[in-house]
Amino acid sequence: MAIGRITGQMLSGNLARAGTDLTFETNLLALDVSNSRVGVGTASPATTLHISATDAVRLASGTTAQRPGSPANGDIRYNTNLATIEGYSSGAWANLASGSEIKDADSNTFVKVELSADQNIIHMNAAGTQVIKAQAASTDFGSATNLSNTATTITGLATNGNITLAPNGTGVVAISSAMTVSGAATISGNLTVNGTTTTIDSTTLSIEDPLIHLAKNNSGGAANTFDQGLFFNRGSLSNVSFLWDESADTFVCAVTAGEAGTTAGNVTIDSYANFRAATITSANIDGILGANTAAAATCTTLTATGATNINGGAFTFNEASADVDFRFEGNGNANLLFGDAGNDRIGIHTATPSYVLDIGSSTDALRVPVGTTGQRPTGATGIIRFNTTTGTYEGCQDGSTFVAIATAGATPTISKVSATGDGSTTAFTSFFSTAPSAVANVLVFIDNVYQEPTENYSISTTTITFTSAPHIAARIFAITGFDNTALASGGVARTETTSTNFTSTATNIMSFNAATYRAAELFIVLQDAANTEYACMKATVTHNGTTAFGNIYGVTNTDAETADLATITFVYDSAVVYVKAVSSGGVTAATVQYSLAA
Repeated sequence: MAIGRITGQMLSGNLARAGTDLTFETNLLALDVSNSRVGVGTASPATTLHISATDAVRLASGTTAQRPGSPANGDIRYNTNLATIEGYSSGAWANLASGSEIKDADSNTFVKVELSADQNIIHMNAAGTQVIKAQAASTDFGSATNLSNTATTITGLATNGNITLAPNGTGVVAISSAMTVSGAATISGNLTVNGTTTTIDSTTLSIEDPLIHLAKNNSGGAANTFDQGLFFNRGSLSNVSFLWDESADTFVCAVTAGEAGTTAGNVTIDSYANFRAATITSANIDGILGANTAAAATCTTLTATGATNINGGAFTFNEASADVDFRFEGNGNANLLFGDAGNDRIGIHTATPSYVLDIGSSTDALRVPVGTTGQRPTGATGIIRFNTTTGTYEGCQDGSTFVAIATAGATPTISKVSATGDGSTTAFTSFFSTAPSAVANVLVFIDNVYQEPTENYSISTTTITFTSAPHIAARIFAITGFDNTALASGGVARTETTSTNFTSTATNIMSFNAATYRAAELFIVLQDAANTEYACMKATVTHNGTTAFGNIYGVTNTDAETADLATITFVYDSAVVYVKAVSSGGVTAATVQYSLAA
């Protein structure tokens, strides 16, 4: 029965009920009379007091002095002095929310978070004995186990005590990755490796007995008795043993007769790591050991049919400087590389080299190093390479400067082309059958009078243009064919430097060896970093062995209103002549084409 507001005697009559439930404001408070239960927020309480809500239950709150005078076990309240929830048990109030320990009734088994202020260690005691002490860096496992782990290390705490890993029943102790043993290891039973069981006792270790046998106090079947050794047993064939001869202070390799071509005997290795007193007569062993001497063993003949790898040290052939040749055989040539020790020569494709390096027997080619101007190595007299920037072979003949090597082409073909003037035409199109490489590479005549290039005419592809129109009926003809590279054999080679950036500091833009060359002619091209101003000029420079003298002329700037882009100077230093540039503004780039005079 739900009630709203009931006053007077009706209230008393409705509250004094027997066996009838009562609910206030729906489920705000419900009395389950038949089960003697009270529900808050639920009409079906499952316990003596059942609160169905999502907020909280507020406990009695007060100071330590305000604790009830007659507390009973199970009392719970909030202590405003301690700022914690506390409960009464066994005659004392205990901190329930942030206390330092949880313990049993007789207080000898507990978990305590701190024994002293801000210790930050968890202590676990059982029956009065500490069993675990846990902290950030490590964990100790009580007096019974005497173990401690720090990071990835387990340490025994008992002095000289052992650590034992013992599985239960037929279980095993499994280690899934590599194991490193830095101290002594004791194995009291057999050892199984990759499925093979190894027998271990106090004196011997046998692996796949009798393949390998380690023994203490064993003669090994050799001529002498030795203290300990390593034995290899090859079944029905001979036994091989490595033994330590304590009296002679040597290792002994003992062989028992049994294999064809092998006799019983010993090969000793003394403290100087030399082979001595070999009596093994097997051909392959004899070939390796050579003569029986106290010196290091000499190999008289060594044949390897498989891959041979020499690693970890220098390889020296013919250390004694004897007349001993070497030969590398190729798939199609028996003398792919041949060393003629007697004449100190190397042959490629020849066993009789006539020079220090002889490849004359080959009909193929020799490839020289190929690279750009910027990839040039440091100059050295006699070097040669192919320059992909200039498309020419180049070499160094003075120890520092690279010069192009002129290459001869086919015999030049000289021919004549002609036209007739009309008194008004200056440009004669298709005058040449092919475009000349340069205006000066043709000889031009009008009425048998030679015309000066650029001054009297210019050339654009196959068109020739005169500065003034030849007169009517003027005989115009030109001799062509001077572009052919065969003419370069008697010319002067020119070289071009890579582009060099410079600013307000004097920077080398070109240099040459003063010990080899007396003078140079230069064509200098300048360009500012913004690519808005350009300049070109010519220069000549010479020296007297101590001082460089230079002259700049023909300076041309794209902006006549501004100063020159750079100042050029000439410096002689340590038998080298340097051409230096200082920028008049910001970053400027220079490229130099030059010819050298010896």
